Amino acid sequence: MSSTLIDFTQKALNALPRPVKGEQGVEYRWKKNPRLRALVTSTHIRWVVRCSWKGQRYYESFGTFPELKAADFEKLAYQFIADVQSGAYQKGSRLTVQQFFDETVLPYSRKHHRDHKSFVSRSKLAMKKLGSKRVPEVTRRDIQRFLDSLEGRSHSTINRYHAFLSKLFSMAVEFDIIEKNPCKGLKKLPENNVKDRVLSSSEIEAFCRIACLDSNFLHASALLLSLLTGMRIGNVMSLTRSMLADDLSYVHLPMTKSGKSQRVYLSEPAQRLIRKCLAVSFNDWVFPSLKKQGEHIAYPRACMARIQSEMKREGVWDASFTIHDLRRTFASTMLAATNDIRLAQQSLGHSNVTVTERYAYHQNHHLALASQQTVEAMIPNLQL
Repeated sequence: MSSTLIDFTQKALNALPRPVKGEQGVEYRWKKNPRLRALVTSTHIRWVVRCSWKGQRYYESFGTFPELKAADFEKLAYQFIADVQSGAYQKGSRLTVQQFFDETVLPYSRKHHRDHKSFVSRSKLAMKKLGSKRVPEVTRRDIQRFLDSLEGRSHSTINRYHAFLSKLFSMAVEFDIIEKNPCKGLKKLPENNVKDRVLSSSEIEAFCRIACLDSNFLHASALLLSLLTGMRIGNVMSLTRSMLADDLSYVHLPMTKSGKSQRVYLSEPAQRLIRKCLAVSFNDWVFPSLKKQGEHIAYPRACMARIQSEMKREGVWDASFTIHDLRRTFASTMLAATNDIRLAQQSLGHSNVTVTERYAYHQNHHLALASQQTVEAMIPNLQL
């Protein structure tokens, strides 16, 4: 990170060149005191202080320009340096939740979380409520009040926000900013996550027929491929040409939700569908975005809504279903067709068969037939 001496005047600061998005920020030192600096990134100018005292290096961030004026930053910076030299400074004592998230948690998530976008999406509402508070000042009561403010959302959604904050403050503990996680002791809400919605044979036929006629070919094809392979829609959306076998007999997923790679074998209909997508693809993505250059398609939520609306209009629609229910339908149908849960487990890429059991539900007529066959096997000549 380069560093140049400048005057901290409004004119000089406004004239500083901004790095392009993705490039490293540039620090400019104040001529009056080089320990006081302006860190310039593509989006903002942040006030920071770097100093050394008794062999240790100290760093603190104080907000952004022009929201925090240079004169106010100077006062805060000198107080910080005085606290360091007097021994009154405690690591992270001035760090706000927003600063800690931006400087520490966000880079960690970008590097380690497979679902980084969902993690970041939860930060927006949490930072709006808690971001301005200093990390050591956040109490268990603050966390509970924030979670209570989410009333009206599903228990599972509230628990995801709980998990987000718990991870953030556990990292603050790891970095010796606080001694105890304020989320500790707060119980998660009970969730009813038992879902058994699978499409009937008539619904499957209608879904495929209507999807083939949808106005958005790529989005509809992604949904169809999820149904035909049991792949998670996220894995489908992010397929690249390099993941496909030369003969399209299988797809190699380098990373799945389980943290492992997976080989997904493709049926002939799935292969034909992928060939059609490749014929219109103009880059390495199998499902390229037509709106954002160099990216794959977005979540096909609108396409799913159109298909269900048409199914409902035709009267071939038992109840609402989600995109993930397409994966569940594949699992249930495979289990009914093969009677082998291990095959379903491997096809879905589950780490253990217990997870597969939650996905692979038999439809009612299969359960009724199984009950009939069981009784006949137990008492073949029963007359009641």
